[in-house]
Amino acid sequence: MKKKLALIAVLSGLFINAQNSWSLTGNSGTTPGTNFIGTTDNQNLIFKTNNLNRIVIGDNGKMRFGTGSAINPNYDFSFWGNPIFSVDDMATSVFQIYNNPNDYIHFRVDGYNMIDYLQEDYGKVVIGSKTLANCSDCNNYKLFVKGGIRTEQVKVDVAVSNGWADYVFKKDYQLMPLKEVEHFITNNGHLPEVPSTEEAIKNGIELKEMNILLLKKIEELTLYTIEQQKRIEALEKKVK
Repeated sequence: MKKKLALIAVLSGLFINAQNSWSLTGNSGTTPGTNFIGTTDNQNLIFKTNNLNRIVIGDNGKMRFGTGSAINPNYDFSFWGNPIFSVDDMATSVFQIYNNPNDYIHFRVDGYNMIDYLQEDYGKVVIGSKTLANCSDCNNYKLFVKGGIRTEQVKVDVAVSNGWADYVFKKDYQLMPLKEVEHFITNNGHLPEVPSTEEAIKNGIELKEMNILLLKKIEELTLYTIEQQKRIEALEKKVK
């Protein structure tokens, strides 16, 4: 009888140990929350190859890739929200970085359409110097670049039909008399409506607005020229 009880105890121990062990060929009958690979204290979980640390999951949830073991709370990696990693060739081919808890997309790669998105639908993109975006009137701007931008084409949308300068050619447009233009230039040192050098340096210039303004001045100059040509022709006719 004692031998039978001892045998039962040994078999029970083997069964319990088998239930608490993980097999390298797969496991079944596991219970989430009870059966897991990890730590139950405030220690890091380390994965190794060639006896060197390769991935460290810190007790604070951050991840470190490489041979170190210490987790830097300021510089090591964190994964939040619902990051998606896909190498599929279909429309779901994306890589996304979210900002939890608001789920703002800071970076997205659309592998299907071959488009990279930065700060999609939110925030700003700064290249070169973060201080560029620290200005009181920058809320309407999304891209800040320190230094030059070199490209082959720049296309600027004009939102409304009256946003262009062709209204200068309408019959009811009043040209400033040239005497008044001369008086303004003498007193101010720049054309009417055009920013002065000091204003341009202090506030910068809006590229679209400046191009429209320059077009307006060219159209006004054309009207002045046409008017002068008519007077010249009238005088020539008188002389003849």
